[in-house]
Amino acid sequence: MLDWIFEAIIDWVARTVTSLMDAVSGLFLNALGTDMTAMEEYFPFVSKAFNIMQYTAWALLFLILVWQLFKSFGGPITEAEEPWGLVLRSGLFALLIYFAKPIFLYVLDIARAPYTALMDVTMTGEDFSFAGIEAVLKNGLVQFVSNMSVVGALLQIILLIALGWNYFKLLLEVVERYVVVGILCYTSPLAYSMGGSKATGQVFKSWCRMVGSQLLLLVMNVWFLRAFNTSVAQYVVNGGALSNGRGNVFLWLFCAIAFLKTAQRFDSYLASIGLNVAQTGSGMGMELLMAARVVTGMGSGFRSAAGTFRRGSGAAAAGSFADRFKGNSFVRDSVVQGGTRMGAGGSIGFVGRIFGGMAARNGAKLTGNSISSVASRTPDVSGTIAGDIADRSLANYMPQMQGKALSGTQITGGHISTTSTGADGKAASVEMFNASQFEKPAGPHALVTASDGTQWYQMASGAGAGEFYSTPNFTGSADEAGQVAETFPGAEAGTVLRSIGIGEIAASTPEGETMWYNSAYYDEPKAPHSVMQTADGVDWYAMKPHADTPSFEAGESAADYNQALFQNFMPGYEQPITNVDNSHIDSGHFEVRHEDGSGTRFYDATQYQAPRGEYQTYEDSNGNSWYGIHGEATVDRKPVYENGQPVYDGDRLRTVNVPGMRYSNTPTAYGTPEAHEIGEQRAPNRRKT
Repeated sequence: MLDWIFEAIIDWVARTVTSLMDAVSGLFLNALGTDMTAMEEYFPFVSKAFNIMQYTAWALLFLILVWQLFKSFGGPITEAEEPWGLVLRSGLFALLIYFAKPIFLYVLDIARAPYTALMDVTMTGEDFSFAGIEAVLKNGLVQFVSNMSVVGALLQIILLIALGWNYFKLLLEVVERYVVVGILCYTSPLAYSMGGSKATGQVFKSWCRMVGSQLLLLVMNVWFLRAFNTSVAQYVVNGGALSNGRGNVFLWLFCAIAFLKTAQRFDSYLASIGLNVAQTGSGMGMELLMAARVVTGMGSGFRSAAGTFRRGSGAAAAGSFADRFKGNSFVRDSVVQGGTRMGAGGSIGFVGRIFGGMAARNGAKLTGNSISSVASRTPDVSGTIAGDIADRSLANYMPQMQGKALSGTQITGGHISTTSTGADGKAASVEMFNASQFEKPAGPHALVTASDGTQWYQMASGAGAGEFYSTPNFTGSADEAGQVAETFPGAEAGTVLRSIGIGEIAASTPEGETMWYNSAYYDEPKAPHSVMQTADGVDWYAMKPHADTPSFEAGESAADYNQALFQNFMPGYEQPITNVDNSHIDSGHFEVRHEDGSGTRFYDATQYQAPRGEYQTYEDSNGNSWYGIHGEATVDRKPVYENGQPVYDGDRLRTVNVPGMRYSNTPTAYGTPEAHEIGEQRAPNRRKT
């Protein structure tokens, strides 16, 4: 009676243990079965790239076909294949490439039958052998006695650890074998590309054998795992004892470990009998052990932290510790790709970066110091900050970016790029270059200062770039002198500005009236100009004021007055003049006549390009330059017209002599600067070190 009750209890415990073990193994076996669901969802790229594999396979098949057909021209010398057979084989395998995935899935369906059958096998109490109360109690006594000794206890602990480790390694083998099957599936077109020719057909045959072998391993995964699960349950039933009165816990442990080792090496056993299998599991376990060593470094990490305190005292030591163990340092280390770490090392740093990564994913921002540790360094040692946290944090380093909607931000050594979208929906591509690492850009730019005091060249392009090259608003009032000096530090005292339009300012300077053009909106003018720079580094082209001329009077009675006025205005012109024609002064030129009838026309050098022909340059009393072009007097005979008709004296056309002046050349006037859209700009050159 006692034997029956005890056996019933043990039976229930065995079935429970088996169910629990099957549940653990089922997490792997049910998910990694004979379908590609896990492969496609865990690695979505393989499904997307399958078409590329097909195109590549067709290309390889075609190249092999062409090469083999080329060899056929050599006849018996080259041992070439029969052309028509080669073409038919290639055509067949081209079709197989197209249906490669459905074919592989059909093969998986074949393997699903034994796989599912093994998974559906259930274990009852009758399936477990009960050695009896005496044998179980005896074996339990042996276990108790062995545990009383130090050697027995240590041996049992070692064997249990080895058993758990090998079970874990077998689970890794299961995963690897499934992944191999998935790779064979999604690269199958490449195997079919080898089947078109006898010369490469062996590759395709080997692939077929490998597929069959891996599917066999996939089925055997179920067999091995479920067999081990029942072994654990059997141990619970009898504690290692056998029905023949032999056996003990140590024998069972050795047998269980040996069974797991055999399961892991089953692929090598299949390879030894000639089956093509991918041998897996050689390094994953060791890689996990190496990763686990992080845990063992906790003590060294704490010793490192303690050493920080021991190296100094007072504020200096506290500052050093705070810099290394500041929370934002670990957030920075968790998001920086490459570069050197800012926070503590060892296991403390490892844990800190884990929590730092969690903070980054939950909306944390990087401080200006954290960003500076990357941006202010050279690219070879800086690393890179990108993603959402870069978008959120850039304004902490670049104050001018406060309140802007940023996206696609990337921060690296000496270079920052981002896209800013304004409230109007217009986007601007913004590039910033460290002034200590890059030369001054040739195009329009602003000079901005980061939170760490470094200066950066800021360049913007795109529809929303105008926001970064805003035109100051001036009304032309003298009361704005303070605003003018603040905006344009290099402007002369007394300069009065008036905003006209986007990128244009009318300037009244002590030298005269002129126009200023924003370099972001206008090309650099060909006319003489200077460059005015705003406080934030944006260049403005300040045109030279036009030369002023004296108020010459009209009429013959004013000849003497004009002569004297001209001599004072153009002291370097020695040839006497008879009169002055000032009628075209609004166009930047005037004319004088000499006693011999010749003349000289003067052109303002700020309004006209240098003439191509002969000319002389003169300087007026105000220091302005003029181009002087000599002209010869001419007399032209022109017809006389009355009522729109030419007049004739008999048969001869009536004419009149008209005096004139002929100049050898005429200079070209400068135009206003050409406006342009703010498009892509060329990045500046990096400074040579």
